[in-house]
Amino acid sequence: MLNFTNKVAVVTGGASGIGRATVKTLASLEANVVIADIDEKNAGTLIDECADLPGKVVFCSTDILHEEQIANMISHALSSFGRIDILHNNAGVPRSRAPDCEITDMTVEWWHRTIDAHLTSAMLGCKYALPHMITNGGGVIVNTSSSAAADATVDLPAYSSAKAGLHQLTREVAATYGRDNVRCNAVVPGLVLTERGRATLPAEQIKLFAAQTPLPYLAEAQDIANVVVFLASDASRMINGECLRAEGGMMIKLPYWESKLKASRGPSFSRKAYRDTRPAKSAG
Repeated sequence: MLNFTNKVAVVTGGASGIGRATVKTLASLEANVVIADIDEKNAGTLIDECADLPGKVVFCSTDILHEEQIANMISHALSSFGRIDILHNNAGVPRSRAPDCEITDMTVEWWHRTIDAHLTSAMLGCKYALPHMITNGGGVIVNTSSSAAADATVDLPAYSSAKAGLHQLTREVAATYGRDNVRCNAVVPGLVLTERGRATLPAEQIKLFAAQTPLPYLAEAQDIANVVVFLASDASRMINGECLRAEGGMMIKLPYWESKLKASRGPSFSRKAYRDTRPAKSAG
């Protein structure tokens, strides 16, 4: 069910983070992959790392803020491999290129730049990939969203609005092109400990996310890539138009869940101490 032999995938933002992990996983499963990114150096390193994998990996310089470059990445896949079966709309733009802030400080330019980076780019990826998928008899589109799509972020209104729009775009594509054998879904991460995230996020912010996640760990890029690959595979053939959360259950609980745990298990309760004092399970 995870057989990608002769399948061709395009992964935007494929040179780092979630995209990088997705590229390596797909190539290890015999898919041929186009890395669509502006980071040629990291893409080159990744191609070298994939050299011994069964799938072939190539690079296409792509800035998702420019429509003609998105069109070109699809053409690059066709010229390199003759088809496109999987599109992972994963790339985003850092706040240095697409500033975001509270509404009272927002400029129209910043708003449009962020919407273009995180929503319009995905629409354009779909626009140029869909005709070829339909001609080939089908395909799969997986969009990278965010838990910010459904819950307020306080200081990221443009980003969260773009991701909310991405959910509706996912459903529109799924409903419109499902009869053409094209599925479209979104993966919805929370905080992901990518290399850039580890380098740029303050330690206190990482601790806050960790404290609000029921699981005793935060996501790594590979965790999200595994979900993307599942959604791109025949193992998920009946999943269409879904926005699948992969954030460790961070948003499933009431805001006072930790206090209730302490109330039920004693005022000195901590999750680590609770785990450490539980009796070991019998091997039988």
